[in-house]
Amino acid sequence: MVLSVRKRRFMSRLAGYAVNPVRARARIAIGREQHYTIGGAPVTLPPAHNLPYYQRRDPTYDAYAEAVVADLARRHARLTVLDVGANVGDTAVAMLTAAPNIAVVSVEGDPEFAAYARRNLAQFGDRARVVEGFVGPVGSRVTYARTGTTGGFQGSAEAEEVSEWLTSQSLLADAPLAALTVWKSDIDGFDIHVLVEHWDAITSRCDVLWFEFDPPGTLGDPDDVARLIEGLATSGRVVHVYDNLGRRMFVAPPGPAVSAVLEGLTAWLLDQRHGHLTVPYLDLWAFTPRALDPST
Repeated sequence: MVLSVRKRRFMSRLAGYAVNPVRARARIAIGREQHYTIGGAPVTLPPAHNLPYYQRRDPTYDAYAEAVVADLARRHARLTVLDVGANVGDTAVAMLTAAPNIAVVSVEGDPEFAAYARRNLAQFGDRARVVEGFVGPVGSRVTYARTGTTGGFQGSAEAEEVSEWLTSQSLLADAPLAALTVWKSDIDGFDIHVLVEHWDAITSRCDVLWFEFDPPGTLGDPDDVARLIEGLATSGRVVHVYDNLGRRMFVAPPGPAVSAVLEGLTAWLLDQRHGHLTVPYLDLWAFTPRALDPST
């Protein structure tokens, strides 16, 4: 019997769920790092990191943004990306290989991930810089946990209070001056909270906001979701929505349409979380008119 392409992909995906953890445990046991290529540039990944597996399974995963940023770089003389929650620098490498007029400031609080980011970004010289620290504050008592691929904060009454935070204001003040600045965040659970708490500082400097939109999983004030939607709807920005695998779903023009789309997607994500989870979060891009057309 000849299987269709769709059935073969489905069977390969099922096999991957079983095989990948075994391979990861073997790499961890012998301490073997992974050597990978992003945008034609070599990178080194920790033994437990799952990026190669995810991208074999879903080729658009964590890869589509390179084309988006390259298009912005063609429109502006110089572009700076503030990569908050940089992990091992994989997204930064994709940005830096997208165009030669892009600089990246990678911000990562996990010392192990930050060390890998420094190694991976050294090849780009003064176009890349790594800042070690967590951006906040994101709450008065939190604890950080790392998995093989990512890490994040979890609320805990027993956790030691975190008192040292990098502020968005300090990061923006130290970022290279550019014709266009992109705020990118992937800080598992606190993207919405940080944007809302530091809205004026971030939006006054950054013509592009690119962040993980996960209302069901937000670890800040639940009301932050409504505050963020209102801020985006009244900001005059157009919002592009991508699913967690990098496939574009919607484009919402400035104004009330942003509220309608994001309120509907918030309810949809809640349904996903309570039912059969297929899309756990979304990527949002919010562009000012100047970002898309420098002549405006």
